[in-house]
Amino acid sequence: MRIILTIIISLFAFSGYAQQTTVTNVRYWTSPTNIRVVIDLTGEVSYQVKESAAPPEIIITIENTQSNKQELLVNNTTIRQISVSQEKAASLTNENTSCIKIGLTKKTSFNMFQLKKYQDKPVRLVIDINIPDVKKALPVSKKEIERIKQRAKIVVIDAGHGGEDPGAIGPSGLQEKDVVLSIARKLADYFNQKQNVRAFLTRDGDYFIPLGERVKLCQQYEGDMFISIHANASYKESARGSSVYVLSTEGASNKAAQLLAHRENMADLIGGIARVDNDTVAGILMDLSQTYAINESIGLAKFTLDNIVSYCHTVFIGVERAGFAVLKSIDVPSVLVETAFISNSKEEKLLATDEFQELMAKAIYEATLKYLGISSSVVSLRSPSRYKYHVVKDGETLWSISAMYDKSAQEIKKFNADIPPSEVIFVGQTLIIP
Repeated sequence: MRIILTIIISLFAFSGYAQQTTVTNVRYWTSPTNIRVVIDLTGEVSYQVKESAAPPEIIITIENTQSNKQELLVNNTTIRQISVSQEKAASLTNENTSCIKIGLTKKTSFNMFQLKKYQDKPVRLVIDINIPDVKKALPVSKKEIERIKQRAKIVVIDAGHGGEDPGAIGPSGLQEKDVVLSIARKLADYFNQKQNVRAFLTRDGDYFIPLGERVKLCQQYEGDMFISIHANASYKESARGSSVYVLSTEGASNKAAQLLAHRENMADLIGGIARVDNDTVAGILMDLSQTYAINESIGLAKFTLDNIVSYCHTVFIGVERAGFAVLKSIDVPSVLVETAFISNSKEEKLLATDEFQELMAKAIYEATLKYLGISSSVVSLRSPSRYKYHVVKDGETLWSISAMYDKSAQEIKKFNADIPPSEVIFVGQTLIIP
């Protein structure tokens, strides 16, 4: 669950404060093991942090900054409140100091660091507060994993981005992190109704997990395969379609794949980690077992993309290769699925629907079972979709399609806002049929 606390800060009118940094925003995110508090700033700062025992507090003093007095009650199991106050300077020549107090329910450990401005993210102070009495353990024990492995394959599903990192954002504001989490949950539901397959999610909420931790989770779950789910984006609004990526040890298969891998690999800078350990994530040397896994991944990728295009009627882009950090050091078949282009207004609209998300999940599910050689006979998790999807073919018109489905043209237009008043449709356009 994502909770955002926004504290609007008033700017001082005095010219003497012109060079001072402003605290512009404070928010927090909750994960199963910690709470992340993020302080947005207009520039880099010097700060001091100390702890108070009675009452338990984390006290952050930020030098030469402007802020307004604010107090917000939180009252969750770890944080009581977050307050911001301004310690006024004695004169205009002295620096103001902002004081941020995080009131805790009980004393606990934490980690704090500063992140430089990156893309549209401002300078940030990040405080990761460990939830007291919570062990950083998997939802299942090692013994339980060993028991599962005796009778089932384990699939680890990774919903990309999360928390501070929204991923790509569509024209109407749809965020990649929300869409892919929904698809990942649906996919896990499909797998977990099979006795011989068990699925685990790397994240099951709106919080950020560093790329290296996602890799470690796959290893800790002893996954037999790893599926990372994303939504693509392009500066060209017309870009559309689906693709599946596997790890490459010899460079990207094309420029677009290279740019995409670079964007996804920067997630740690956006989501916020203190440092990237190049020895364990970005700079891992491939061994023979991983070479084998890459070859196996290509087969899984082909099954997956064929199914997505067949089920979801998206444009086939292809199976591509690139150096994705989240696929490195995993020695089992691993794919990164770019479901559709969230930057394309038409595909963004599809990605937002429960029906399209379930079709996507089912396509990936059945492709995985086909790869594993397991029967895909399965009862739908939900009632049959109220909608169908039709990809316009050469020579078709809105009227011929409406007759094909025994619907009026007006009914179809009601569910497809992108059909213009002229009712001209184009080849390859995906229509929702009510």
